[in-house]
Amino acid sequence: MSNTITKPDANPVAAALLTVFFSLGHLLINGQQKKFIFTLLVTFIGGVLCCPGIFFAILSIMDAYQTAQRLQAGETIGENEYTQPLLFKIVRYLDSTATCSRA
Repeated sequence: MSNTITKPDANPVAAALLTVFFSLGHLLINGQQKKFIFTLLVTFIGGVLCCPGIFFAILSIMDAYQTAQRLQAGETIGENEYTQPLLFKIVRYLDSTATCSRA
């Protein structure tokens, strides 16, 4: 992994709550700028298509929470590593550099 993140002070609840607002939990709490951009893009595209936007937003919130849990546990993760396999499979169509250890 070229850009890895270690943040033992990551707060899963704060990450989930901030992700409700434009996926900011990925950026501000988890430090994953690239993931922030792509989850925001997928959620926006899903919003334009109506119902899938809500589904993508929920997956993104779950991913932010689980990623923060992993960071808090001391794991080192990639800047564009996903914890939710389904969200990873969706984003992978837009970003070939996305990774997921659980997929």
